[in-house]
Order: sequence, then structure tokens, then C-alpha cells
Amino acid sequence: MGEPVKPRSYHSPLRADRARANRESVLRAAHRLFLAGGYARTSVAAVASAAGVSEDLVYKLFGNKRGLVVEVLNYAVTGVDDSPPVLQQDRPRQVREEKDQRRQLAKFVEDITDRTSRGRPVDDVIRSAGEVDPALAAKRTEMHQTRLANLRAFVGWLRANGPLRPGLDEDEAAETVWTITGPDVHRLLVDDLGWDHEHYRSWVHTSLEALLLPPSGHH
Repeated sequence: MGEPVKPRSYHSPLRADRARANRESVLRAAHRLFLAGGYARTSVAAVASAAGVSEDLVYKLFGNKRGLVVEVLNYAVTGVDDSPPVLQQDRPRQVREEKDQRRQLAKFVEDITDRTSRGRPVDDVIRSAGEVDPALAAKRTEMHQTRLANLRAFVGWLRANGPLRPGLDEDEAAETVWTITGPDVHRLLVDDLGWDHEHYRSWVHTSLEALLLPPSGHH
């Protein structure tokens, strides 16, 4: 008696492309609707209709509305779906590989200010929704703790290329970066004071250079 025939796995590039296109359509539609109407007023049905897919597919792809808004934040920050973890992405890798400490800081600021500017409107949606949704509030806290862990890694890269400001340890340095580059400071400067992106970026760069690094020429 012969061996049983194993079913062949079937992979269709066309099907995979369609699945990716559907996910991106949902993410784009959800991003637009969450920003326009907020979290509570945006239903999964409305997102599905705007994306041209079934409501069941949205649940299949993202689990629930909470999972969807978290993926929308990731999509807003990176501009792509299903991106690798932050420290493995191209721009953070370029920051890690830079060996001149001040150029390294400048590259970091260019990347982080873009990320904050793109992601903060969705973070505002999640923060507001978290006031009545404890699970979403907990998820936001978890995401910002992950952001702090990533910034500790950045401070380690910076410290590998030279000293930090005298008296500053790596934990306090990371917490300083976490605060200055966070959504709350961006909201105050850009929304409340009306700063444009270049003014905001320049301030972040000047502030971090002064707070993290020794004065230029100091050894």
C-alpha cells in the first residue's frame, strides 16, 4: 500500500495581493473615519462600507474595533502595513549605524519628529476613547512603555559614540527623550501655539542636544 498523498499547499500571489489591498483599504478608511468622527462614533460597519469590504472581513483581519484602531496608529506612523518592529526599520537602523554622535542625534530627530507628527492625531483618538474604555487605555499605556523601551535603546546607541551630559544617566536620558518627543508636547507646540513642523523639529533637536550631550568641544 502506497503512502497517503499529502495535500499540496496552495499559494496564490494574486490572492495575497488582494488580501494586502483589502487590509490597506480598511486601514486608510478607518484612519479617515477615526480622525473625522472619533472612536465611539466610528463603527466597524462604517469602516467596512468605506473600504468596500464586508464587516466580517474587518473582524477577521483585526479582531475588533480596539485592535483596528491600534493597527491604524501603527499604519499612520510608518505609512505601511505590517511593518517590522521599530528598531528593525530602516531609519532607526541608520541611526544605530551612524558613528558620529551629533549626526546620530540629528538623524534620530528627523525620524522621531516625523513619526510623532503622523501618529499623534490617532494617539489623540485612542487617548480620548481610553477615558471610557479601560482596556484601550491600558493598551495605550503599554504602547507608550514600548516607546520608552525603544528610546532606551536609542540612548544606548548614542552613549556608545560618546559621553552623555555630565550627571545624566541613561534612564533619565531616555525619559527625557520620551517626554520631549511625545504626543503631549507635540500637541502643545503645534496645536496650541501654532508651530509648523520645521519649527517643532528644530526645537526638539536643540532641546535634546542641550539636555543629552556635553557642550560642543567638551571631552
